[in-house]
This record gives sequence, C-alpha cells and structure tokens, in this order.
Amino acid sequence: MKYLVLAEKPDQAKKYAQALGQAKNEKGAWKVKTDLLDGQVSVVSAIGHLVEIKNPYQNYENWDLANLPVFPEAFEYEVKADKKKQFNLIKREVNKADCIIIGTDADREGESIAYLILRLIPNALKKVKYRLWINSLTDAGIIKAFKNLRPAQETRQYAEEAEARAKSDWLVGFNFSPWTSLKLQEMGYLGEKDKKFSVGRVQTPIVSLIVENDLAIDSFIPVPFWKIELIDDSGTVFKNKVKFDTLEDAQKALNTLGGQSVVQTIQSENKAVSAPNLYHLTSLQSEMSKKYHFDSAYTLEVAQKLYQKGVTSYPRTDHKLITPNEFDYLVKHLDDYKQVLGIDADLPNTQPRKKYVQDKQMEHYAIIPTENTADVVSLEGDEKTLYLEILKRTLLMFAPDYRYQATEVILDNNGQTFSAKGNVMTSEGWTRLADKENKDSVLPVYQEGARLVTQSQIQEDETKPPARLTESSLLDKVLPKYNLGTPATRAGIIKTIIDRDYITRDKKTGQLFPTDRGKMLVLFLDNLEVMYTNPETTGKWETALQLIGQGQKSKEWFIEQTKKAITAQLEKGVG
Repeated sequence: MKYLVLAEKPDQAKKYAQALGQAKNEKGAWKVKTDLLDGQVSVVSAIGHLVEIKNPYQNYENWDLANLPVFPEAFEYEVKADKKKQFNLIKREVNKADCIIIGTDADREGESIAYLILRLIPNALKKVKYRLWINSLTDAGIIKAFKNLRPAQETRQYAEEAEARAKSDWLVGFNFSPWTSLKLQEMGYLGEKDKKFSVGRVQTPIVSLIVENDLAIDSFIPVPFWKIELIDDSGTVFKNKVKFDTLEDAQKALNTLGGQSVVQTIQSENKAVSAPNLYHLTSLQSEMSKKYHFDSAYTLEVAQKLYQKGVTSYPRTDHKLITPNEFDYLVKHLDDYKQVLGIDADLPNTQPRKKYVQDKQMEHYAIIPTENTADVVSLEGDEKTLYLEILKRTLLMFAPDYRYQATEVILDNNGQTFSAKGNVMTSEGWTRLADKENKDSVLPVYQEGARLVTQSQIQEDETKPPARLTESSLLDKVLPKYNLGTPATRAGIIKTIIDRDYITRDKKTGQLFPTDRGKMLVLFLDNLEVMYTNPETTGKWETALQLIGQGQKSKEWFIEQTKKAITAQLEKGVG
C-alpha cells in the first residue's frame, strides 16, 4: 500500500514526516519509513490556498445595472498562477498513491483546501480514505493522530460548508458591489473615478454594527436624574436604587428622612471565585487587544506560528474546554511550565474540574501549551509574549480559588432602605499568579439594631451614552451574539473592512470608528432595506451554513437560497 499524506504547509509536512519515522526529502516530497502505517508513505504539502474560483465572466460587464442579477450556471476552479509548480508536485504524488490521508489544518478551510486541490486531479477523490485530525504539532500529538485516523467521510461536509460559503460570498460581491456603486453614482454621491464600494455577506453587517454604534453615541442626549445618599459618622456612604426625574421630587423624598438610621440587617458571606476559562481564539484575541493592543488578525497570525512550532495547540478553536487527556499531560509537566515562567507557585488543583475539563467530543479543544517546552527558549518578541499569556492562563486552572468575605449593611430611615457593601480578601488564590490587583473595601463594624447618626444628601447624575465598540468587545461579545463569521474568519473580516476604508481602529484603545465611506454604504443600503446590513439576518445565514457542515443541508440548497435573496433584494431596490 502506498500512502500519501497531504499537508497544508511545508513546515507542517516536515513535522509529520519526522514524527512518523525516518524521513528524507526527495524532489519536494518527504519519503518516510514508519511502523505506524503498513506500506510506503509520502508526505507532500499545499502552500495554503492553491486553488481559487475561476471568474466565469471574464468579459462580462457586471458594471451595468441592466445586466444584474447575474448567476453562473456553474463554478469552476483553477490553480493559482504562482502555485502551479506545487500543484504539479502534489499531482505527481497523488498519481503514485493508493490511499490519500488528508492532513491539512483540521478545520473547514483546511478541508476545503484539500478537496479543491484533489478535485482537479483525475481519480484523486476515489483514493481519499482517511482524515488526520490534529490539535498539536508535537511528535506525540502527531503520532496520536496517526494512530486514530478518522474516516474521510466524517469531515467531508466541512469542505461542502466552506465551498457554499465561498460561492455565496462570490455571488453577493459580484452582484451587490457593482449595483451599490452604480446606484450611488446615479444619486451623485460617488464620482466615476472614486473608489468603488464592495458589499459582503458578513463584512457589511459588521460595518453596519459599527455605524449604528457611532450614530447612537452621536445622537445621544443625556437625561439628568437625582438620587439620595446617607452618610454616617465614619464617612461610609449608603445608597439606594431609587432615581428621581426631578430635583423637586428628590427634595420631597429627602425631607421625609430623619437624622438617625437603624441598622436593619448585616449580611456576610464567604465567596470563592475560580480562575477564568481557558482561551479560545476569540477570547485570546480580545485579551491581547486589551493588554497589548494587538489587532485580531495579528494575534491569529502569531498564534498560528506558535502552533506550527509545536509549542501551543491548534488556535482556530471556539472551545474553552479540554479533555482529560490534555489535562493529564498538563499535570505531568507543571514543573516544566513553572520553570518557563520562573515561578514557584502553589498549584494544588490537580484533579479535573468541569469548568475546564469535560470528556466530550470537540473539533478542537481550548488553546493551551503543548508538552514541548524545550523549544520555548527560542521564542522572542510577540511570539514569546503570546505564548506566556497562553501558558499563564492555563496554569491559573490549577491555582487555588480567589476567596473573599462579602458584607452588606442595610439601614432603615423612616421606611426607606439604604445599603453599603464591602469586600475583604481572605485568600489571593489565582489572582496572585495573574498579577491581578485586589482592592479591599472594608466596612466599619456595625451591630444590628444600632442607631446611627446619618446625614442625607442629593446626588445629581445623568444617563450615559453607549460605549464605543472596540475590537475586543466586537470579537468577545457582539459578533458571537449575532453569529457573524466564525472564530477563524472574524479577524480577517475586520482587517478587510479597515483596508477598504469603511472603519478605522484606534491602535491604543482598540476603539472602532466608521469612516464617511462606511456611513454612506450602510445608510444607503439601510434606506433600501437591503438585508446585507442586518446582522440578525446574516447570523441566520451563518447558522444555515453550519447545518451544511453538520450534514443537515446541502451546499446546492444554500446557493439557491442566496440567488433568490439577491434577486429579491435587487428587485426591491430598483427604484
């Protein structure tokens, strides 16, 4: 039996070959002697995306409203002009092989890269038998994956999902980008020589969210309100939740209060807070944006490099859990990790806890360090910064809980209640390792039933405008809320809308601002009620795409739905 392993990148292919056994590179392909597979083994790689959609309308004038909508009868794919040499190498090895093992990145895009290449090679698809599903590029991780090869059909639907996504995005862009630009030209908002607009199935709703946030801030009118507070002789401030719309109403309530208050109740409770969840891609991007002002695309780029070096697990994950297998190796290497960080911390939680560890099937588990600490010493700059961030977050899982005593004192003053809260730390726990500052808020000692001399006062405040969206809040909360994009694609989309001059990002704060172009695009499409500005609608499309990956819907169905939606939208916006 002659096996061919198709990797995604050259360094990935090299790691596979060297982990399998004795490896030698011959004319761009690795030849391997191994006991893990019964036969001859070759390993060859793509160089990312070798294949792309071929424009079916090379000479078609889609920049004419009369010619829209336009849908090709079929999509064809072609090898990128600068990647033909590598494609021919893969083709050569495919023709020699009896069995193909897909070893591209274990995600939707990796699946798509493999199948798009193999489709263009006669009889290649018939040879595809197994899927190498890898979370770690350490020797141990690679060997484990080869010992547990999955049937290729188990993951084939991911390629279908990726293909549906790519074709749908092409159709939306090919139709709506010229249509929007031409309509704006007709209306006099866009000159013929001005930069044209692009409309995307996911990018445009994200621009819309940022525009809406900006408009809400600009149009916000603060509304004043008044509240009453009590202050005792110790200077402790007691508050209640009642808000008054006018100063007069607040003054009336104030006049009903006396100069003494009674301690109605004292509630004290010991509380424990466990360490934060392990990182998935979105939370890692969010944290790196807040701490180091890394943009999301850059964080993913660095995380990918760490994965390829075999020091961290697969980065494009939306899981914050690991399985008992990963937990076990982490426990075994705790001393190594502590040495890397240069710490002598107490890490007593060496039994798995459900917040972090569950024995369940996951495409990819959380981002954690691998057992390979020997190569960490070679890390420099931002790679080292990101690795240490991942390592530290992982070790927090083993640290003791942060513990504190929470106290609330409630006063009664002529039937109105006011409260003051205080916290006193009893154990630093994981916060010490996380360099998290804990500030105690200590209350004086009170006795239930005691009478206190209190002064009442009126405090004026006003409603606050919505918070400006940041890259961190967009990634961590907003996009997952609307199911816009995937963890693997969101960073690229944000970069795209910045590059296309729809939004800007403040490098220090991470705050996102729409440009005039971005506002023009969204307001124009909103005015015509074009669905591609609506995040909720687009989120439903994303859910439909995921159904393809789950084998519940076909790519043909999704493409047909896309065509119908485009047609309806263009007809709606004719006027």
